Amino acid sequence: MNTESTEDLYIANITKHETYSNEEKKFILKKLNDERLQQQKAKEASLNLTKQYSTEDKGASSTSTKQYSQKYKDDVLNHLNKERLWLQKREEMQKKRLANKKIYTFGEKEYYKFVNMEREYYLEKESCGKFYSRPSIVTLYYRTFGEMKKKDVLLKIVSYSEKIFISYDAIRVYFKPYSFEENR
Repeated sequence: MNTESTEDLYIANITKHETYSNEEKKFILKKLNDERLQQQKAKEASLNLTKQYSTEDKGASSTSTKQYSQKYKDDVLNHLNKERLWLQKREEMQKKRLANKKIYTFGEKEYYKFVNMEREYYLEKESCGKFYSRPSIVTLYYRTFGEMKKKDVLLKIVSYSEKIFISYDAIRVYFKPYSFEENR
């Protein structure tokens, strides 16, 4: 590993632990934000279709009208159709992830329980609709003697899977697939 730059040294000095200093949190959030901005720029670049239009002079008047080529119209329609299909598939997968799952109530809040995790982790029902393919920091809850404690993890979803991918560590990102407990 090349540790000559100060940023690499800083990353190497952050060890695996449960709580991070404010400086480490800012660094992690900055890195995640930079990745998000890169993905957003790439998406905008792919959406940036070239506009082809021709202007027509109408004799004495200097008005011009835009006429889009058939290729441009087809590109726009194809893009809109792909976006619609992507949203439709995302909604279907979201329904599959949450359909027929057991809901636990602790206090006034409702939770879904993950299965096959190192301990019994719960996720708030309200936060389930806010997941995207981009990793985000989410709070999971676990019970200890009747008390709910929190743990922040990285969470993302993948469009082709019903599973939810979780990484316990924000520095060493390794996502493992988990699902919610089924209703019996």
